[in-house]
Amino acid sequence: MGTVFSRFTAPAYMTLHSRSEERMVSGMRIMGYFIVAAGIAAILASAPLRADETVRQVQRHLSALGYYNGATDGDAGSMTNAAIRRYQIAMNLKVTGELNKQTLEKMGLDASATAPGYNAIQALFRGGPLARADAARQVETLRAAKLKLAELGYYAGAHNGLPGPAMTAAIKEWQTANGLRSNGLLDTETMHSLALAP
Repeated sequence: MGTVFSRFTAPAYMTLHSRSEERMVSGMRIMGYFIVAAGIAAILASAPLRADETVRQVQRHLSALGYYNGATDGDAGSMTNAAIRRYQIAMNLKVTGELNKQTLEKMGLDASATAPGYNAIQALFRGGPLARADAARQVETLRAAKLKLAELGYYAGAHNGLPGPAMTAAIKEWQTANGLRSNGLLDTETMHSLALAP
């Protein structure tokens, strides 16, 4: 009888033991997913934060030199853009109004931390009526587009003059809903559909 009992209880014990191990492994796997997800989120979040800090440094630098008198808020708006142009003119640099490597190096700032908004904004207007417009006009138009898409329920991000994934997604969603080519750009058709074309 004891032999029969041990023969049948052993598998039950082993099953309970293996289930416990499975739960432990499953818990560790879920914890690992959370850790990886948190790491990815931190990496994705670091780019815009770094960009904002670069703009703040530029604003402080230009303010100290008398080229900028706006808020030191990290928002790359038209006032910041105009101040950069004035600085570039004064320093005999190529006048672009953008935070390019040459301008940042002249300011003594880290050129590797160039704000992506200034570099990407022209690409956002590719194929549109403002593709060749100056950066200040593009910044103000992008801000207006964000406000318009927010009012229409497509955008929920910051209303600044910087491009980003949330704005690209909002443009694509608007384009799809209105039967336009979904490319995430403020091209001619999209600008007309938003009543933003000049």
